[in-house]
Amino acid sequence: MKMQTLDDLLFTGLTYIHDFEQQVSQEASKMAQASSNPELKEMFEKSVTKGQQYAERVQRAITATGKQPDSNGNPIAKAMIEEVENMIANTDASPVRDAALIVAANQQQLYRISAYGSVKSFAEALGESGAFEEMEQNLQDSKNGDEKLTKLAETQVNKEAAQARPVAA
Repeated sequence: MKMQTLDDLLFTGLTYIHDFEQQVSQEASKMAQASSNPELKEMFEKSVTKGQQYAERVQRAITATGKQPDSNGNPIAKAMIEEVENMIANTDASPVRDAALIVAANQQQLYRISAYGSVKSFAEALGESGAFEEMEQNLQDSKNGDEKLTKLAETQVNKEAAQARPVAA
């Protein structure tokens, strides 16, 4: 779809972030299984439900546009999922893997923050108050999630990972 108006940009953004949430929320359960830190595992388990809530809010905003989304998919979500799978495959269950998973989760949160901030701004400019409110909630939740992950990394996981040293052969 050629984007010629801010409405087009809003709709395209909503479609991409909806697909992102659907793909990434499924991946969160794999991240939970791969985590060795109980607090991180719990955060990822909650991310499955949170991602579904985000997707529902985005779907409500899409429905309000009256347009039908296409199913092109979000290539950014695919790349982020591949990165997570590589991190899991290339690290043993340990604080080092937990630190790597936090990096991946922070990247996902920052994508959300930028995407939700942008579509929220478009919705506001267009007077789409329903979409604005839904995206504002997702934006705030994403910022909170990023802060929680960062705090866990800085206060616990990174310190534990720093202590993990390979055994000399």
